[in-house]
Amino acid sequence: VDPDGKKFEKVSRLACTGDIYEMDLILDVHCGLFKCKPGDKFNFALASTIDPSGANEEQTYDQRERKTLMDGYDYVMHGRVFQIDEDKKTHDIIIYASFGGLMMSLKGNPKNLTRFEPDMNIYAMCKRAQAAEAF
Repeated sequence: VDPDGKKFEKVSRLACTGDIYEMDLILDVHCGLFKCKPGDKFNFALASTIDPSGANEEQTYDQRERKTLMDGYDYVMHGRVFQIDEDKKTHDIIIYASFGGLMMSLKGNPKNLTRFEPDMNIYAMCKRAQAAEAF
């Protein structure tokens, strides 16, 4: 949490390494809404839609009460992929996204990051891990 020191009062930067997919995640979160301490584990998912059927989202948020993928998470942000790079040394892909100014970078094996494109709308979803599960 905040590896380079605290920059903003209500924002924490989480630096994480995946247990399952061997990815590196740096994610800014509103620390009043999603509090983390060093060593905490959470499940993390990226999705292009919150519709459980996978249907594309409309351009505006549908406020009707309905089941969504968000129901299974503690913290959700909507944003946009603004850059995709390749690490020349490791050939890993790095996805950069912004969620209203809260930033994310996700670095990992290209075969696990094939569905992302620049200017793509995405949802970042976090859920505190139970004892046996983790990012």
